[in-house]
Amino acid sequence: MSEEKQPLLSPLNENDIENLKSDLSNVKKQSIIQRFKDYVKNSISKQTATVLFYVVLYILSGVINSLLLKKVMNVFTNYGFFLNQLTNYGYVPIFGIIVLYKILFTNDIPKETRSFPQWKFVIMGALDAVTGYFVVIGGIKTTGPLQQLLNQSVIPFTMLLSFIFLKERYSLIQLGGALIIIGGVVVSLIPSLTGGNTSGNMLFYNFFYLISMIPYAFSNVYKAIGFSTVEDMDVWYLQFFDAFYQSLVGTVLFPINNWLPPPSDMKFNQVIPQLKAGGKCLGGINTLVEQYNSTTGELLPTSCNYDGNLGCDNCHGAWVIVLIYMAVNVLYNVFILLVLKHAGATVFSIANTLRLPLTNIAFSFKFIMGSDSSPFSGLSVVGLCIILLGLGGYRVGSMIKQKKDAASAASNTENQVIPKVFPAQFGEVFSPIIIKKKIPPKSQTHLRNQFFGKLGITVPESKLRNQNSIYGDQS
Repeated sequence: MSEEKQPLLSPLNENDIENLKSDLSNVKKQSIIQRFKDYVKNSISKQTATVLFYVVLYILSGVINSLLLKKVMNVFTNYGFFLNQLTNYGYVPIFGIIVLYKILFTNDIPKETRSFPQWKFVIMGALDAVTGYFVVIGGIKTTGPLQQLLNQSVIPFTMLLSFIFLKERYSLIQLGGALIIIGGVVVSLIPSLTGGNTSGNMLFYNFFYLISMIPYAFSNVYKAIGFSTVEDMDVWYLQFFDAFYQSLVGTVLFPINNWLPPPSDMKFNQVIPQLKAGGKCLGGINTLVEQYNSTTGELLPTSCNYDGNLGCDNCHGAWVIVLIYMAVNVLYNVFILLVLKHAGATVFSIANTLRLPLTNIAFSFKFIMGSDSSPFSGLSVVGLCIILLGLGGYRVGSMIKQKKDAASAASNTENQVIPKVFPAQFGEVFSPIIIKKKIPPKSQTHLRNQFFGKLGITVPESKLRNQNSIYGDQS
């Protein structure tokens, strides 16, 4: 009796079918992932990936920098003058160590750079000191989102001063963008002006903060004038002397506090006690604490947190917040330089614009800012949208103008970028400083040789050596 033939393929049971489906699904997933990786690899070059990496880190560090700055301001609400000194002098040793290393062990800071006139650094430091003073003192009673919106007013201020002192001319699109930005700033200030929902804001200090944009705009314009002859200024060398003179000038601004309303008012005889109390706060020790009647247990009228009095100190862990902020701020400044170096001023400006709404959104999250969070109001959203529209118009107008200038045959200028890197605060504000440097006209000899080259006629090298320089020869 012949053996019964077995089927070549055994029937599939339910487990086999499920396993087969799972295998097919995994193959499909791997295929999609692999295709995505191949697409990214083929479509994005290494240089583009590097730029994107730096831009993302710049935006992320910029948002964190703004959040930490406001937290530091809130911790030192009662010690604004001390905070101003801390954010000035705190960066002098950091930049000093970097500059000393560069001078001793590298050739990044040659004698030509070290011979740059110190009086120009003094002027720059003085302008930045006034800016920093108004920002720190005004920022204590200006909410984080409103700070970000008021920061954008530096654009119309800088445009106006550039028009007056640099004879700069702007396109209608740029002017329209600037006017829209002004409109957005006004809308953002309406709650403070009308006494509406102003939690965390005081009208006086809102305008005090806004005024800081005027010396900042002067600083921008001065850099375009004072540094127009600089070929390659080392940024760390510049920042060291900027921070040094900014600290010295910032120290002598304390008389202004004599006429300020609480919480930043400070009489002349209170300077030393305030600095001592601020130092204790940095160490986590509260000076202003609630005082109670020993009999009734009620809050004393002279105590902090009593109706109309100053708020009590909340200095726990202050030094930790300050150290983290300073570290993030240094990294943030480094990413500014990396974005400018690898991507240019246009990408930097676009990233700056994107960072504005992200920062304001972050300020509204309680799990990020805790009790320092600032919920969105209707007018703040409207103000943000208007300012973003104005910023977009201004950026587009600037790019169109730059392309026209570059294409113009009559344009004998090139742009030199000097990054605006504040040691203490306000990187969130601001674009790099663009300095237009004149290019000497080409000589007749150069034009003649260029014409011969187009005709295919080669000029002998010996004759080239005997000719004058291709620049500056007008014979």
